[in-house]
Amino acid sequence: MVMRSLFLLVFALFLWSSCEDDKKPQRPEVVEQEFRPLIVEENGRYTEWYPGHQQIKISGRKNQEGQRTGVWKYFSEQGIELSITLYNNGLKEGHTIVKHPNGALRYTGEYLNDEPIGEWKFYNEEGQLIETKKYPE
Repeated sequence: MVMRSLFLLVFALFLWSSCEDDKKPQRPEVVEQEFRPLIVEENGRYTEWYPGHQQIKISGRKNQEGQRTGVWKYFSEQGIELSITLYNNGLKEGHTIVKHPNGALRYTGEYLNDEPIGEWKFYNEEGQLIETKKYPE
């Protein structure tokens, strides 16, 4: 009787072990992605991207010495243009426009040799003029 019980137990264990799924857990498939830098400088053109490369953060040109020159723009992650500034050999030179995150004008003014000059106008988020300043004071 004991031998028969032992035989049945061994047979049951054999059946149970053969019914198990002997596949090893599989790892998720790794998808290789091409590395894309957030800052790209090519032929004097500077472009900086937000992570994910869905939206440009900053764009402009650089001269041969690597200094900002011409029009430079800054954008929000939603693609709203937040500022436009003119540069000459790395210095702010000319008109600038800066906007609130909602796209409304924040301030406008002009630079000469990286210093504010002339009349600058400041606006609230609704676009209403709230202050005017003259530079230099």
